[in-house]
Amino acid sequence: MNPYIRLLTLGALFTAVSSCSKFLDVKPKGKLIPSEVADFDHLLDNSNIAQWVFLDNNSGCNLGYLTDNLYLSDGIGNVNYKGNNHPNIDRYWAYVFRQPYKNPATSDYFWDWGTYRSMAYFNNVIEGVRGIPQLSPEDQQYARRVIAQARVNRAWSYFITTLVYGPVYKPGTPNDTRTIPYVTSADVGAAMPDLSTQAQVFSQVANDVYAALPDVPEVTNWPSRPTKVAAQTLLAYYHLFTQRYDSVVYYANLAWTAASAGGTDKLIYDYNTFSWTDNTNVINSTIKAPDNFLSAANSREHIFYRNTDGGAGRSSISYPSPEVIALFDQQRDLRFKYFFLTAPGYKTVYNGVTYDDGNRIQYYRGSKTTMTAGFSYPELLLMRAEGYARTNQLAAAISDLNTLRKYRYVTGTPLLSGGTQDEVIQQVLDERRRELPLGGFKRFLDLKRLCLDAGKPWAKATVRHQLGNTFYEGRVDSRDFILTISNVILKFNPQWNIPLDGRPF
Repeated sequence: MNPYIRLLTLGALFTAVSSCSKFLDVKPKGKLIPSEVADFDHLLDNSNIAQWVFLDNNSGCNLGYLTDNLYLSDGIGNVNYKGNNHPNIDRYWAYVFRQPYKNPATSDYFWDWGTYRSMAYFNNVIEGVRGIPQLSPEDQQYARRVIAQARVNRAWSYFITTLVYGPVYKPGTPNDTRTIPYVTSADVGAAMPDLSTQAQVFSQVANDVYAALPDVPEVTNWPSRPTKVAAQTLLAYYHLFTQRYDSVVYYANLAWTAASAGGTDKLIYDYNTFSWTDNTNVINSTIKAPDNFLSAANSREHIFYRNTDGGAGRSSISYPSPEVIALFDQQRDLRFKYFFLTAPGYKTVYNGVTYDDGNRIQYYRGSKTTMTAGFSYPELLLMRAEGYARTNQLAAAISDLNTLRKYRYVTGTPLLSGGTQDEVIQQVLDERRRELPLGGFKRFLDLKRLCLDAGKPWAKATVRHQLGNTFYEGRVDSRDFILTISNVILKFNPQWNIPLDGRPF
């Protein structure tokens, strides 16, 4: 089997989306073979692009279970996951830092359903549009916009993927560990490229975004498509990892200034305007918001939409960690009021033993709203605040924090007043942790970049988990925080010279 097809598991998809000139001489009757810019443009609306980003078959993500955001009780961990051989037991193995986290002999959803299935769309769009002859001036401009969106999409996906499958990126060092193949060809017959080093992926990501930036549209028809603001936000995020904090400020400021020209109220919900539709049953109640898009992908807060783990932190899946709960002002932070609700926890009888977690604070944000693994306007504001704090522009950082807190805390909550540089950075990072989803990959990647700030209070060299009376510890700057490529992929790409993973699962 061709390794490219096996890598992407996309033989059928390529038949549907490849350009007629490359693969077919005659259009089959009843088949859609893209041949115009609009045909390729429509491929960017495919739901698979946004639906399966670092998610398993039940829309969860084991990366969140490596972090300090989630907690497993004895019953959830040792019974629901391990005892019952849960179909997503990789979450349990991640929580106890036992590798391999996923079965190396089976397909990897993150790789097959997520990154590389999306790449088939992006690369076909880029090559297909470039291959259309004799475009009118108007269509040439349209073509540039479509290619630009595909390139930003591709850059975002590969950036996250190299950080997940690679080690901690360390600015100023070679970063020469080979991580992932940066596939840019839509040709299923092309030889599979070698694995790129992390430095090479970073360079290619930057090249894709910078090349696309002049042509990315200001507005798109859906937030799964990147706008210019989304591209600038991606560059700000990128430079959090390169530690070029002046560039974080520059791109975050460009994005925020453009987006907020019509007012911040159009970008961020004021939680003071929220109420329950049923105060007597808040667990099952919806939230009444100023519009009908709080639970929609096109929520006013979303810059760039990608589905995320909305179930982490509640029911029989996991709980928010005590450390996360302690971050919140439970009386004044309205995120705590609407998303951290007390409900009956996991309860079962297993081998004659009763496991009863009683009432537990659980995380309901994923059932009350639609979150994004992409970028939101609150995250953009917090990126700028972190950039300001890191470059010692402390008053500007505090101003951004107070802007967000105005929309998240009870009206009348005292404003933050500042502090030392380290204190302000800590405040920004605490607010970031409160604001971003508990599950998914965002905290996982934050832990990897922040561990480089050795000696600072926000830098963690290790993460410690408790399960029953047993404690488990994982080192952030180690293989504990790196996913491995599945044997299913490796055995079709022996040229990578990576031995198959023979560890028992």
